[in-house]
Amino acid sequence: MNIDENYRLVENSQGYTLEIYLVRDDGEFSAEFLAKIKENALSLEESIKKFISEKFPDIKITAVKFLVGSMVVGSLVLAGPSLLPGMTAYAAAPQASQYTQAAVDGTATVTASKLNMRIGPSTAYPIMHALWQGNVVKIIGESNGWYQIKLTDGRVGWSSGKYLRLNNRTTRQAKVDAVISQAKSFLGTPYVYGGASPSDGGFDCSGFTKYVYGKSGYTLNRISKDQALNGTYVARGYTQPGDLVFYSFSGNGVINHVGIYLGDGKMINSPKTGDVVKITDVTTSYWTSRYVTTRRIIP
Repeated sequence: MNIDENYRLVENSQGYTLEIYLVRDDGEFSAEFLAKIKENALSLEESIKKFISEKFPDIKITAVKFLVGSMVVGSLVLAGPSLLPGMTAYAAAPQASQYTQAAVDGTATVTASKLNMRIGPSTAYPIMHALWQGNVVKIIGESNGWYQIKLTDGRVGWSSGKYLRLNNRTTRQAKVDAVISQAKSFLGTPYVYGGASPSDGGFDCSGFTKYVYGKSGYTLNRISKDQALNGTYVARGYTQPGDLVFYSFSGNGVINHVGIYLGDGKMINSPKTGDVVKITDVTTSYWTSRYVTTRRIIP
């Protein structure tokens, strides 16, 4: 299991939860793994304990969650230095083939009397919800004739485009371009601790991202570790322009910096006291070793 590139820490009331994302082209995504997730608890225990002890020796991690996209498919509870026996399993999915997903922004109306919504873009995936004729749903993605739908309660799934009538669609690229243009307009603006608008004389890292996205109509949390809860998770290597990229200056996985990815290995960010809003190469060893996660704000 490639934990090192597909995880994040989320603070909870007792410490932190380690969230591990199962990538679609890894064996961990297979039906066998998910179906036998309870039995796999013991075999996972040693590798996870080793990872935690090496990566987070000074951080209290109380739980581990396994996710496929935004869906929690299993969890482990930590009791002191050991994992409690057994694992809670939430869902199972068939082996997923890789697919190309196009970004879409708009709504669609259900034309079938009843339309199944599945956890992936084919009938091979389990049903997670039912839509009814006349329902208007938000469309956020497209893959091979299937549309990705985001429900009002935040759940995300897929339905066949044969039974959906698209209403309005606008291009994601136009929205990304607007955010990046807004961000670049502040190049050279001083770093100011606590700064969240030009009236403060400058920005800190998360004040900058919150302000820039806010000007395009997107609401973000105020500080970087909380902004890592906004939007949707993007696996390492799939980052696109307009995504938020998060880093840990101390290298321990605790998020304390954020920037806006521009493409070609560059981000725009407000890095530190004495510096200014600038474009930074994130392909250097300094940044790659401190990378934590990516979040997509513009669906």
